[in-house]
Amino acid sequence: MTDILFGNNNGPVLKLLAKRSLKAQKNTIAVLAIMLATLLFTSLSTIAISLQTAMQESNMRTIGTSAHVGIKRVSWDEYELLSADTRVKDIGYSVIIGNAVGDRFHKTPTELRYGDAAYADMTFNVPDTGRLPEQKNEIATSRIVLAAMGLTDEIGTQMELTFVTDTDTFTDTFTLCGIWDGDAVAYRQTMLLSKEYTEQVAPVIRGETDGATPPVGTGYIDTVMMMPTEWDIEKQALEVTSQYGLDERVSINDAYGTATVSPSTILPLAAGILVIFIAGYLLIYNVFYISIAQDIRFYGMLKTLGTTARQIRKIVYKKAMKLSLVGIPLGLLLGWPIGRLLLPFIVNMLTDDMRVVTTVNPVIFLIAILFSLITVFISCKKPAALAAKVSPMEALHYVEQAPAKKKQRRSRQISTTMMAKNNLGRNKKKVIIVTLSFALSIVLLNSVYTYVTSFDFDKFVADFSLTDFTVADTTVINSYAPFNTANVNRDFISQAESLNGLEDIGSVYLWTSKQSLSENDLARLQELAVSSDAVAKELGNYMVRQEHGVNVYGLDNFPSEYIQVLDGELNTEKWKSGAGVYVTPMQMMGDGSLYLYQPGDQINVPQFDGTSKAYEVLAVVNIPKALETPLKVDMGLDYIFPTSELLGNMVAADQPAMKTIFNVDDENLLAAENWLKNYTANTDTALDYLSKVVLRQSFDGMINMYRLVGGVLCAILALIGILNFINSMTTSILSRHKEIAMLQSVGMTGRQVKQMLICEGIGYSALGLLCSLILSIAGSLTVVRMMGAELSYFTWHFTLLPVILCIIPLILITAFVPIVCYNKMAQKTVVERLRVAE
Repeated sequence: MTDILFGNNNGPVLKLLAKRSLKAQKNTIAVLAIMLATLLFTSLSTIAISLQTAMQESNMRTIGTSAHVGIKRVSWDEYELLSADTRVKDIGYSVIIGNAVGDRFHKTPTELRYGDAAYADMTFNVPDTGRLPEQKNEIATSRIVLAAMGLTDEIGTQMELTFVTDTDTFTDTFTLCGIWDGDAVAYRQTMLLSKEYTEQVAPVIRGETDGATPPVGTGYIDTVMMMPTEWDIEKQALEVTSQYGLDERVSINDAYGTATVSPSTILPLAAGILVIFIAGYLLIYNVFYISIAQDIRFYGMLKTLGTTARQIRKIVYKKAMKLSLVGIPLGLLLGWPIGRLLLPFIVNMLTDDMRVVTTVNPVIFLIAILFSLITVFISCKKPAALAAKVSPMEALHYVEQAPAKKKQRRSRQISTTMMAKNNLGRNKKKVIIVTLSFALSIVLLNSVYTYVTSFDFDKFVADFSLTDFTVADTTVINSYAPFNTANVNRDFISQAESLNGLEDIGSVYLWTSKQSLSENDLARLQELAVSSDAVAKELGNYMVRQEHGVNVYGLDNFPSEYIQVLDGELNTEKWKSGAGVYVTPMQMMGDGSLYLYQPGDQINVPQFDGTSKAYEVLAVVNIPKALETPLKVDMGLDYIFPTSELLGNMVAADQPAMKTIFNVDDENLLAAENWLKNYTANTDTALDYLSKVVLRQSFDGMINMYRLVGGVLCAILALIGILNFINSMTTSILSRHKEIAMLQSVGMTGRQVKQMLICEGIGYSALGLLCSLILSIAGSLTVVRMMGAELSYFTWHFTLLPVILCIIPLILITAFVPIVCYNKMAQKTVVERLRVAE
């Protein structure tokens, strides 16, 4: 029992003592430690929350609306029922008119609508110049559309426009009345026409609808709604729409949904918080531990005045709180600007299309304050306990030295190295903390380096382009429907074949058809349904239809080299002769690993002349994503033939290709890039392309983002480690003023003292490097590999290069600091230091 039974009245004295202890110079490093921890938490929170806000806004703009809910293709009567429902907070609508046509819109697909003010507001189509259309032939659109049309963004501009509806084609002249910026990330741009003009060319649909509409949907209404809260939007929306039979057409804005949490997304954030917490803990704990160890006699004397253990703990915590009142605000003031400065680099490296949104959300500062306070109080727990449990007699005789061992060793010659080793053993806990502080920054540096250098560019581009260049219709390249999968004509291919430095070239052709299901096919589906819920769910449908949709590919020699065998063998001779076919698994069923056909099976494929031809299944294969059509059909089963078998037999002999891929040598790479850029911009604007040059820039930008964020974090952690070392070394030397003076008084030279202190410092660096080596190996084998496991472009490579490169800087720092401390101490003579009172 350490507390006095009936208490005491020494409270005012304790407050005075605690207040005076705050004025000590050693508290500067404590404030700096708290500030650095808060700075890291604030920066991380600023980046994380701002990036999440930017991504949410980007998702909204990509989808095209900030509304909670969208319902497509309803009638006017159904819209009136929804708009009158009190469970809907806000609602807007648009009437679909048609699509703009012409060369100018190949790369800028644009739809025409009428939209009310609420719809315009919730779809980012509110003019910042001018207004929405009111007169019959007025039009409002984005600057992106005006640039595509070659028009100036001035109110009153006259434009001639051709557009198609489900029933007709119209050409008319309109007057520009409203302009907004538009979003490059949106899959389509929008032109808004007046209500009067819309009623003329696209009369609104009335009555009851069933969701089946013509391709464009002319005259139908798309509505957007805001629900009362963002909590469980889907449930709220379905409760409203099910009453009117529209629940099957409800689409929830994914930007408001909770993203799927996977190790690859949550691990970096959790790792960042953990690393910052450990770094802050090590520094703050060390500062308070050393401070209390130095003031141990002070706390012992407080015990003689009747101070209880509880009161001493309270003094320590009160001191921590008051230091936090200085350090945390400084960390908040510095951390937010640092996060704000880093954010644009991160966003720009992630994508060119995302807007930088720097939020001043109070949650940022609340999170930083909360984690900082938790770090401070956990760090103070053990030092406070140490101060509270010390007795006056223990405090009087306390020295920072390990207990002497009972076993006496044979005497040997004393050296500065041996003395340094003994000094390090005085307080093993302090040595461990400083060692871990050094190791933390080096381990993080090695982990970031390993992670970044394990990014595989070839795997990164495999989903987009296997070769230097991939050319296709702009709808295929940019993945917006409806897809034109036959638009790379023979003229382009001929010109590409004449390029200087051409190494390989080939095309991919596509035909989407319906394939009859034989009795064997249906029997196989029944077998698969036993073990697959996905097949079982659709089995009845296939039994009735007895057919399925299929993508039929025709591959030239060059792209066929990228086919990957899953089962069977690539019998190239039989395949090219037109006797066999390669098939893919049922990629839309379950996990995409189920086979409808096995090697050796026979399938009948309808021919162009109305007949049918039998082919032997040679192998089950996989087509790289970069060669595929962007749209899978039905069960996701594909047939793969040589081009010579597809063209003329199943489709017209002159059908254009879906994609053309080719490689050129390094010397002519830039010239080929420039030719493609000019061709797709001026000769055939319906075409677009992907190049490894552009993909390399995107890849390098992603790597630079990791380097920047990781580098800043490593630098701050390195600073924390250095501060920990400086604090430990300084306090160690200061506490041994008298001891070192006594050694010098009996003949130890200043040079020998320096050697001893340098050996102590280098001992810290040696232990830090050893710890770094062990933890870096463990971290690389576990955390780094786990973080990269879900990335398709990650190929783990083991390395310890950063640890090796840190050897010299770390040794220099740990040798330089003791010299500075000694020189400062040596400004006083040995006699003056010996006369210093305890």
